[in-house]
Amino acid sequence: MLQNLNIAQIGDPILRKKTRELSMEEIQSSSIKNIISKMIKTMRKYNGAGLAANQIFEPVRICIVEILENQRYRHLKSIPLKVLINPKIFIKKNNFLFNSYEGCLSVPNLRGKVKRYNEISITYYNSKGNRITENISGLESIVYQHEVDHLDGFLFTDKVYDNSSLVTYENYIKYYEEEYKKELIEFENKVKKLF
Repeated sequence: MLQNLNIAQIGDPILRKKTRELSMEEIQSSSIKNIISKMIKTMRKYNGAGLAANQIFEPVRICIVEILENQRYRHLKSIPLKVLINPKIFIKKNNFLFNSYEGCLSVPNLRGKVKRYNEISITYYNSKGNRITENISGLESIVYQHEVDHLDGFLFTDKVYDNSSLVTYENYIKYYEEEYKKELIEFENKVKKLF
């Protein structure tokens, strides 16, 4: 796996600090537009599903998500590029948790099981300063929860509920990916029955 020196790695203090919210004036600034551009280039270069600003050493409350069809995320649906500024997640009522095998560009070559909410509501500003509220459910909600955790100073490793689930990326593919795919199918079927 490609080592990424442009992304803060586990142990760097910037990953543990809560990021600061941006004013409307800052959202419109060229410096924030440059940060967003750098984030998009970095995420795509390293084939991430998302990236938080503090992962590129910028302590501001911005994250991006994008899932393109590829081998690494073959169990997730495509998500077009979204820029989320000052995002806030609200957990929906009558929600349930599911297991997510997660990895992170700041924690290279490691995967572990995290419990994530099935359905969230997220409010944020886009890069034009428009306020947006979306309801996100299913597997896609993982990516949003993971990225907003970064902005609050948390890594997925903080939320791993069973340390024996920690595996290298190669061993995840070799030993656990097929089992996880079955769990995801069961999860998606459960969600379909509810809605």
